[in-house]
Amino acid sequence: MPSTEILESVVPRSIIIGKSILYKLPSVIHSLGKQPKVLIITGTHTKSIAGEPVYSVLSSHKIESEMIIVENSSLESADIYVDQVKQYEPDILISVGGGGIIDIGKYCLLKNLHKIELISIPTATPHDGIASPFIFLDAPTEKFIGECRPPVAILADVDIILQHPDLLRYLAAGVGDTIGKITAIWDWKYAWRIKSEKFSRFVGGVLENADTLFQNQVTEALLDPEHAVQVVIKALLIAGVLMGTSNDIRVGYGSEHMISAALHSETPDTKILHGERIALSTILMAHLQGQNHNHVVEILSKAGCPTNLSDLEDRIPPEALITALVKAHKINPKMYTILGKTGLTEAAAWNLATDTGVID
Repeated sequence: MPSTEILESVVPRSIIIGKSILYKLPSVIHSLGKQPKVLIITGTHTKSIAGEPVYSVLSSHKIESEMIIVENSSLESADIYVDQVKQYEPDILISVGGGGIIDIGKYCLLKNLHKIELISIPTATPHDGIASPFIFLDAPTEKFIGECRPPVAILADVDIILQHPDLLRYLAAGVGDTIGKITAIWDWKYAWRIKSEKFSRFVGGVLENADTLFQNQVTEALLDPEHAVQVVIKALLIAGVLMGTSNDIRVGYGSEHMISAALHSETPDTKILHGERIALSTILMAHLQGQNHNHVVEILSKAGCPTNLSDLEDRIPPEALITALVKAHKINPKMYTILGKTGLTEAAAWNLATDTGVID
């Protein structure tokens, strides 16, 4: 019998990926139908690379704009920027930066009562938050905050992203976050079978096909940084847009993200990237789910992404990962995954970590 379910979603109007594309920003803004007040949100490190060029492009087209510099993208600091946005009362907010800056922009949308449109201009390839409506901020460690309207437009300028001082590491982290969809989709289907949770076969199927295509392309793409940026950014955008299409965080969030969040809470002072934590967590959960974790390890290894705790730039004691595995099911107890309601025992966590080679 055909489904009578009604799907309502909001997706970006414009997605532009390419070299030196900032000149297209004014036409994107004018397509929204009025001469707006624009507020640019950028970071201390991304101001000169992209924030100031965005400001210059807008000024040359006589588009009124101001700039806010984000020094800390934690939840504790986020309300400071919300107040600044409310004072300026912009029509359009442009988040120019990495994942934290873009999530600050989304948080400002969530907290402002009058309608603001968000434009996302990523300067790195950290995770699919550059396009999704879902907000994650450190509080003090990674936490799901809520949902807003997705960006009305996304401009990914390859030339800007190529200027990132740690480009290869961030590309690898983007691969890690994308590969995490392997276990997220499995968990989503599992909850549908066991708990009759809502599952979109269309969205799940599209994401699985896109993820397979990405896996087939990424190894060759990484030989050329410019090509790699385009392949990784497209994969992240597809995942982010599909989250908005389905209005369901489960499109890209499963047990691997719960372990990542738990690990972050155990190691709050480390500088490990989100995608690096997801990479390790995906290896672990793929094995637990009965999937081919060696295939995941192979892809991640070719991308230069960590597959073992010793590969991380910051040292993490094995006990921290084991604690994270044991308590991960409590991160989002309403979300049913392979971890179940009671999670792993300590002995099972050690077996899983050593069997997969994540711990030697």
